[in-house]
Amino acid sequence: MTFPDGSRPYMLRVTPDGKHVWVQTARAATNVVLDTDTMEVVQTTATGRGPVHAMVSPDGRHGLVTHTEEDFVLALDGTTGAEITRIDVGGSQTNLTFTPDGARAFVSVSSDDAVAAIDMRSLTVSGRIKVGGQPLGLVVLDSNPS
Repeated sequence: MTFPDGSRPYMLRVTPDGKHVWVQTARAATNVVLDTDTMEVVQTTATGRGPVHAMVSPDGRHGLVTHTEEDFVLALDGTTGAEITRIDVGGSQTNLTFTPDGARAFVSVSSDDAVAAIDMRSLTVSGRIKVGGQPLGLVVLDSNPS
């Protein structure tokens, strides 16, 4: 596997289907997609400054990347890792999670002491929750586990 020059691999997530690993490279500002069988690079996508966390939606359709030095969440194609759009959340972010059905993502907007809700169909912010204290981690529990 080859990462971009100057990269500093930071966080990683395995896609829901187990076929890829997404790795954020903080210094190189990229999201690198690796094949889990070969560990070869499948896709490298430029992100904003300070990519810190990524996660692919439960249905595998979209991936989101948060940033410690940008006001947007980067939305990527969940299969290829290519950029789809940038979603303005109004401040730097740290963590994210999806509802079990993948309809919404929640992003901790640490610089604004808030959590932004993202509608995954429209890839837009559908609401904000003021929480205080620079939120970092998020967990959504399934109230009706199967």
